[in-house]
Amino acid sequence: MIDDRFIYLKIYSRDKKRIIIKKLEEIVKYITATQIPDSIENVHPEFIKVQVILARTNLIRKMRMFGGEGCLKYSECDICDEGHCITILYEDELKEKWGSRYNSIMRAIEDSIKATEGLVITMNNKPIMAKFHNTCGGATENSENVIGNRVMYLRKVLCDYCLNSPNWEGYKEISIEEIEEKLKVKFPNLTPTLKIDMKGFIEEIDRDEEGRIKSIKIGGKLFKGTEIKEILKLDSTRFSIVPKILGVKTCGQGDGLGLCQYGANQMALIGFKFNDIINYYFTGVEIKEIEKPCIKWPLKEKILVIDPGHGGDDNVGVKGHQGLMEKDVVLKISKRLKEFLEKLGAVVYLTRYDDEYVSLNRRAELSNKIRPNFFISIHLNSFYNPSIRGCEMYYYKGDIESKRLAECIMDRMVKNINVVNKGIKVAAFFLLREVGASSLHIDIDYITNPEVEKLLQNSEYIDKIAESITQGIVEYYKF
Repeated sequence: MIDDRFIYLKIYSRDKKRIIIKKLEEIVKYITATQIPDSIENVHPEFIKVQVILARTNLIRKMRMFGGEGCLKYSECDICDEGHCITILYEDELKEKWGSRYNSIMRAIEDSIKATEGLVITMNNKPIMAKFHNTCGGATENSENVIGNRVMYLRKVLCDYCLNSPNWEGYKEISIEEIEEKLKVKFPNLTPTLKIDMKGFIEEIDRDEEGRIKSIKIGGKLFKGTEIKEILKLDSTRFSIVPKILGVKTCGQGDGLGLCQYGANQMALIGFKFNDIINYYFTGVEIKEIEKPCIKWPLKEKILVIDPGHGGDDNVGVKGHQGLMEKDVVLKISKRLKEFLEKLGAVVYLTRYDDEYVSLNRRAELSNKIRPNFFISIHLNSFYNPSIRGCEMYYYKGDIESKRLAECIMDRMVKNINVVNKGIKVAAFFLLREVGASSLHIDIDYITNPEVEKLLQNSEYIDKIAESITQGIVEYYKF
């Protein structure tokens, strides 16, 4: 029986081969027990609270009810437990993992769930990607060096708390054959005169005209070729040395993104609380209680900046053949969009409220001060051929959330006002690049098309555009 006091997930069960419904906190318990390293001997309760909040945050971020993408393999559920979305071990598997520590660990997790009830890590009122790894080895990593795009809360922090981790240093020997196979490369065949230089090990090889080694530096010490022949019992001074095995020494374990588990547990052991630990590893975040989405206000607490393009006497944008100006139309659309969004609970700011010039730098500064969930810039398009029409949307490379929002808005605009879908594309426009939030540039249609220009003079059509964008935003956040 569903109880409105709780949040529920739809999970595709690998054992039952169907979708099941479970309480969020029940799944948080199993995920936390799965993700805490069993090699940490003294697991501190404050560290367990941290892992509980990370697990809860990642689940909430994934859930469709909170605007997440859900499971990409099974379209009707939030996650699956096949390892595709997240790895979950259940009772029997956890008993095997934890052994005699199972009961104490599970009790500690249940206590931590109660102590942190409903808490998630957010930025701009949206759950973050709560990344973590085993051991950072001295410093965590900036997101762009791992996943290719800059995430404001995944910034490098120095960390020596994991110094005593068993994974601080690692060593692995890999054969040349395995390297060739896995990297799809081919090393040169060994010949007596093969020229091989391994800095710090074998270098400064001096050969005569016949290829015999006159001198060679090994391990920083210089030898004559004849000395090496005698010492190593070689048949000749015409020789080459190549490795059969490469030893690889590592520092840390994991990709270095977000929270260092060994470091976090050590911070807990020396007195740091769970909120201090989270704020140390994640830059500029808030820890707050998640609220169930409200049917009446589906956009409650969502912060949006709407940017009516152009403005002022010298920045009118494009014009229609009857003289209709882009700056005026996009301001009307933006004002109506603000009204529709606010009725659904959103907090909405415009970069301009009147026919005035606002520089691109100023628009970016305004948005970055507000730090919205989304920045949406409204424009119209033009073309010398008056028959061309259609809507185009642009997002910055790597901004997956803006791409998903664009897909939702485009779908509604096509259905509601029969606009031509001319595509959702990557661009490096100034505002897309400089605004620190997920940003979307929308070219509503071509004002140079006479039919479109006529429609854009109709207030009912303006409302339909604003309603369509609003519905797309709601769809993005919808379960």
